[in-house]
Amino acid sequence: MPTEDVETLVVGGGISGLACAAHLKRNGRTVRLVEQNDHLGGVIRTLSDSGYQIETGPNSLLVRPEEPLLEYLSRSPLTESIQMAGSTGKKRFILKNGKPLALPMTLSEGIFTPALSLSGKLRLLQEPFIPPAAEAEGFSPEEETVADFVRRRLGEEFLESLIDPFVKGVYASDPRLLSMADTFPRLVAMEKGYGSLIKGGLALARKKKGPAPPLSRQILSFTRGMGALPESLAQILEDDAGTNAEVIACARTGNGFRTALLFEEETYYIRSKNLVLALPAGQTAGIIEPLSPGTAPLLEQIPYAPIAVVYLGYPRERIAHPLDGFGLLVPSRERRKILGALFSSSLFPGRAPEGHVLLTVFVGGMVQPKLAQAFDEDLLPIVFGEIQSMLGATGTPSYVRIQRWGAAIPQSIPGHGARVRAIESSLPPGLHLAGAYVGGVSVSQTFSAGIRAAEKILQSPPA
Repeated sequence: MPTEDVETLVVGGGISGLACAAHLKRNGRTVRLVEQNDHLGGVIRTLSDSGYQIETGPNSLLVRPEEPLLEYLSRSPLTESIQMAGSTGKKRFILKNGKPLALPMTLSEGIFTPALSLSGKLRLLQEPFIPPAAEAEGFSPEEETVADFVRRRLGEEFLESLIDPFVKGVYASDPRLLSMADTFPRLVAMEKGYGSLIKGGLALARKKKGPAPPLSRQILSFTRGMGALPESLAQILEDDAGTNAEVIACARTGNGFRTALLFEEETYYIRSKNLVLALPAGQTAGIIEPLSPGTAPLLEQIPYAPIAVVYLGYPRERIAHPLDGFGLLVPSRERRKILGALFSSSLFPGRAPEGHVLLTVFVGGMVQPKLAQAFDEDLLPIVFGEIQSMLGATGTPSYVRIQRWGAAIPQSIPGHGARVRAIESSLPPGLHLAGAYVGGVSVSQTFSAGIRAAEKILQSPPA
């Protein structure tokens, strides 16, 4: 049976695996990437359908100055096709009493915003005087949820009105389910370092010198959509990346790993010094047990939120709302049946035919998981009704498409960080993990996870 020898085998062609493999190849290492699906990029994929540009996964990305994706974009030909969301991307709406309400974008708007009551604003002003929880006896940062942290520092109303819809929009989850330390580590560090989020924010603002690097902290995409990012990484790999190859077995050898792959009903073997599993936690668990006994149960404890994504196209005149922002988020206390909606055609040009708009609506998540699995004929009337109620849509959409993800977003439940550290500490030499559950769910965070795995490999001499 055919056997190939490479220094590193990367299993998984999502953004994390692609970043890892491309980084290794750019540094002169031999690498092979395999993906079981018929395309690279994982959930990041752009499709053209009836004049609409559809994103099956993330609709945009935001990069911090310290993240490696910024350096990659700055040096890549992709730079020429970057599209900025501009001021529209900064404006967000939440649903309040059944109506969209624009969130404040300046301090003066924050003072007068009806998003918070007077008592909610006064509670917010108390934040600098609340001592850090670390001073309390028996406090465990690893066990504190996002809801516990926000309620303690900023108050119940801030949690319900602002943080709850934000968590639903980013993680398709409930702030009562997620670990604060693993979901928002920067805020935890700010409380620890400055004793207050407000004090810490002001101090960090004073430390900033000069403008941020180009492209950083900007909401952006590409002319050909988000799918251009994995395509650019695949171009670096060329023939060293392959699709439709399913891993059927992995075993350790004296000097590395031997992986069996099924491709076109034939079994192939790849021997490698290093093995990177850049897969969701559940798929990793199905492969890793012979390589790292006892690790699979820990991986299986990481839950994923199911999501149904419904794409709706309307003639512009049939939506009453101006759609002049990033999108609309829905707090749990509104008791609605969607998580939120992105105003996709408002963010970037070329997303809808002339005279039409594109909405991307999210349903299910950890909040209402059964809705994500509803039959089309049951789901669509619910979504149509919610969009009609919230945004003033009239009539049925002129375009409809549904994308379902049974395991879309990993959930950092309390103890997640300790669990991942336990998994990584049990790995044998040469075995590395990457993916959204390792270091964060954003595009830039999953890219960083792949780069970190590659850097560990680069620290050892070539095979």
